[in-house]
Amino acid sequence: MISRHIQSHLKTLLTHFPCVVLTGVRQCGKTTLLGTLPGEWQRFDMENSTDRQQLLADPDLFFRLHADKVVIDEAQLAPPLFSALRVAIDRDRSLKGRFLLSGSSSPELVKQISESLAGRVARLEMAPLSLSEAWQLPPSRLYPLLAEGATIESLQEAAAARLSVLLPAE
Repeated sequence: MISRHIQSHLKTLLTHFPCVVLTGVRQCGKTTLLGTLPGEWQRFDMENSTDRQQLLADPDLFFRLHADKVVIDEAQLAPPLFSALRVAIDRDRSLKGRFLLSGSSSPELVKQISESLAGRVARLEMAPLSLSEAWQLPPSRLYPLLAEGATIESLQEAAAARLSVLLPAE
């Protein structure tokens, strides 16, 4: 499996939030990435009718019975889970890394998150495989610099360093 640069960021977010929502276009590797999570995570796929029925029969009971290390894939297909998840998170907001939702980048999912789970979750957008991931290069230093509000000079330095990795001198 190809290592994804977003993987370390996902692990960090799980140490800060009770729930992380991983979104991205179809077939970008969300489910594969979720399979790399350390520890014993219970996985429920909302495209699987048995999993969907189990969750939707009584969402509040579902989250009482599954209170930790739960992955819900294609969460946008089960809108009733969002209000029940809010209640489950609020039972103990100090516990981090309990729930991980994934789904395609859809307006429905973003709307559900912003209406039901505002302030309770981190949202992480996953892109398709990048060239640096395909070539198994380290992540660019530009991203942390942008997040920190770096100066233009720092950004230019990082860009030049990246180019020297991608295009070594002959």
